[in-house]
Amino acid sequence: MNIKTPDGKFQTIDVPPAAKRFDELKVGDKVSITYNNTASARLKPPGEAPVNTATGTSTAGQGEGGTASAERTMTVTINAIDKSASSVFTGPNGWKYSRRVVDPTVLDKVKVGDQVDITWDPNVTVSVQ
Repeated sequence: MNIKTPDGKFQTIDVPPAAKRFDELKVGDKVSITYNNTASARLKPPGEAPVNTATGTSTAGQGEGGTASAERTMTVTINAIDKSASSVFTGPNGWKYSRRVVDPTVLDKVKVGDQVDITWDPNVTVSVQ
């Protein structure tokens, strides 16, 4: 779906198959979309088994809007540390991710090669105005 933001720019939004009432929208309808993406990290003790889990919920199609949320936890290896910008991780299947760290002093507690459990909790809320 392509939406026009209040500043006149266009954004493309992926619509999951669970959005059952999506076909009821028409060009010109106003929607409100809120997207949150939080992440937390935990230094993994040596010898602890790696994890790679995902769960999710959706209320899409239940009323005038809906929500979708997911939680994913995976063990990643720290490949690089840049306190001024981000930290780079490699996860299962060679998946790579760079994330801005809000408190760079946290990076004093880890080093390249350490394993960390990262948990993402993104959620989206959509409502028709």
